[in-house]
Amino acid sequence: MGFPTPFFFMTDQRKFPNITGVILGGGQSRRMGRDKRRLHWDGETFLDRVCRIMNSLFDEVLVVTAQKDYDCSHLPARLVTDKIPGMGSLGGLYTGLIEAKNSLTFVVACDMPFLLKESIARICLGPISDVLVVELTTGLQPLHARYSKRCSPIIEQMIHEGDLKIQNLCSRTEIRVDTIGETLFDDIDPSRQSFLNINTPADLEFARKRFSHFSHPQ
Repeated sequence: MGFPTPFFFMTDQRKFPNITGVILGGGQSRRMGRDKRRLHWDGETFLDRVCRIMNSLFDEVLVVTAQKDYDCSHLPARLVTDKIPGMGSLGGLYTGLIEAKNSLTFVVACDMPFLLKESIARICLGPISDVLVVELTTGLQPLHARYSKRCSPIIEQMIHEGDLKIQNLCSRTEIRVDTIGETLFDDIDPSRQSFLNINTPADLEFARKRFSHFSHPQ
């Protein structure tokens, strides 16, 4: 989809009081072998880092977890647990939408160390729809996307049907789904690293090498 030219430049550090920031912090990190939320990145844990970035953009920030096993008392966020346990990212999204005070939410995962406020802001400034999601050459990015509460009953239906693929929400005809082309981020994130999430030790090693390269260029 296209955006008017001024849209590219409306990405200052403003907050979005009508959007709730939701961080999916659940899961068992089986592929990583340890709790991804507590992995350290540039002097802070993954979850603390993502919370800090989200709080700079949203007045309300929720951390959705499978259970209350992470102390968020030092974070500018409210911890909530899955309404329907064991349903993965789709269940976490459902919980975030139900718990959010606002009709719109911006959802990210806790394992995205390269998140950029500017990238998030550009999506938040997009046209109103039920799902606004970026489409990279590698596919849709549903864990770096904006959702409306109108998605809640659709997600609940998907869960009851056993369809837990969060990407499948984007193909539902009952809601309006808009996609954003990746060229919107050419000037601020040409390598698209702000969409990178860390699932395995190999992913973590790759990300750390990438961070080191950009922090200490040759």
